Amino acid sequence: MENNVKVLKLITGEEVFARVTEEENNLITFEKPMTLQSVPNKKTGQMGVALIPWIMSGKSEKITISTDHIIAQDKPKEQVEKNYLSTITGLTL
Repeated sequence: MENNVKVLKLITGEEVFARVTEEENNLITFEKPMTLQSVPNKKTGQMGVALIPWIMSGKSEKITISTDHIIAQDKPKEQVEKNYLSTITGLTL
């Protein structure tokens, strides 16, 4: 499967990282969407960030939303993309 990982900035202010699988008819479908959340680093005591599921209690891996809810989309930074792919696949890249 092609990676096609994008970062989407939603009108809610959220940034969602996902594999985009389809874009048509004013809808966008993405697979395994994740977002960043601040978490404390146990070793340093400082705050860091972690990727967490965008919809915590949902069971679907693919989500479709209207493109009207997206302010911007871009390719993620290389390290963020590697972290995202590692998180969803369990493989170290």
